[in-house]
Amino acid sequence: MIDPSEFITFLEKKFQYICGVPCSYFKEFLAHLASHGTETQLKHVYATREDEAIGIASGVAFSGKKALVYMQNSGIGNIGDALTSLAQLYKLPMLILISYRGLEPDNDFPEHSIMGEVNEPVLKAFKVPYWNLSEDRWTIEMKAAIQKMTETSSPVVLLVKKGVLCQ
Repeated sequence: MIDPSEFITFLEKKFQYICGVPCSYFKEFLAHLASHGTETQLKHVYATREDEAIGIASGVAFSGKKALVYMQNSGIGNIGDALTSLAQLYKLPMLILISYRGLEPDNDFPEHSIMGEVNEPVLKAFKVPYWNLSEDRWTIEMKAAIQKMTETSSPVVLLVKKGVLCQ
């Protein structure tokens, strides 16, 4: 598991805002962020829906700042319009962390297995560059995603499997 403190320290150097809909895959990271909220420079905004989080991050991008969005992969179905008609259309950079549920041994609910099968094809259909975040190469993968986000001024995704940001 990536150390939550190191992860947040890394994020603080690249982003001013973080927003999203919680997922248990981000439990330790979000708990650390909440318990150290007064110490961090990141402004944390909870969203009620995933498309709302994309909207918030879009507003942040319009202001010239950067936001990280987080969501469970079931939220991919909710972000289509906000992603394509707002964030991609207006070339708004944002990094989106999406939990990669539905893989073994996390194939516990039908919606997880269905979304697990279509995560990557949907991201390809949306023409969103993505990487799989890994515990051992996370800084390299984060830097590559952020570089692509900056170069293209567009959203990019990091898929997060169980155990990478939580135990």
